Amino acid sequence: MAKSRKKTTKASAVQSKNITKDKLKGTPFSTAEELKKAQAEILEDTWRRLEKAKAKRELTKKEEYSFFVETFRKGMVCKYGEKDDNLVRVSLDEDSSVKISISEDMRSKENSEHLLGVLIESMSSSFLTNYLKAMDIVEDDTEIEEQLRRVKSKMRKNT
Repeated sequence: MAKSRKKTTKASAVQSKNITKDKLKGTPFSTAEELKKAQAEILEDTWRRLEKAKAKRELTKKEEYSFFVETFRKGMVCKYGEKDDNLVRVSLDEDSSVKISISEDMRSKENSEHLLGVLIESMSSSFLTNYLKAMDIVEDDTEIEEQLRRVKSKMRKNT
């Protein structure tokens, strides 16, 4: 039995053209080809970033490169003056999870919940952001700005 081919009618050709136009609305692209090319570039950039992060993670597991992650294992601390005990410590555990340690003394202090909340939120956010940047998992601000410049430059060339 022979396969029946779908006959392209004028109406179906117009409909597929409209679908393409709908996909291009709100983008800086005027053709589907331009959009596909940009998507391929993004896919390649993302692949490179993930491969770089993967390589860095594998290398930092080796003893000779452990210094890189050791800073994060020691963590960030918040102290009152020069006292030895930390109010809050945020560090990287051996299993690469983020660990937050709170001083036992802070539990007994009156009205310490708000202070602790602010310290924990800001320190953990800062710690995690810096760790992810160091491991090349997220982009830093200069890379983001450079990507924006490239996109704007391509848009100017197309107009």
